[in-house]
Amino acid sequence: MSIYEGLLIKKARKAAGFNQLDLCKKIGLSHAPINHVENGLESISLLNLRKICDEIGLEVIIKRKDG
Repeated sequence: MSIYEGLLIKKARKAAGFNQLDLCKKIGLSHAPINHVENGLESISLLNLRKICDEIGLEVIIKRKDG
């Protein structure tokens, strides 16, 4: 995951009123993966990405590339 996606997640998390620790507790993840994803240091499983996005008002979309 790039820093761009991480910053989108961070911005949405803050807009939803969560700090990292509260979000982690709410969705049952440890703190380190969320911190690393937001800073573009680590990828995350699709399942955990969906958990995060569902809670902070984002959606994961997978679509076929054109061409």
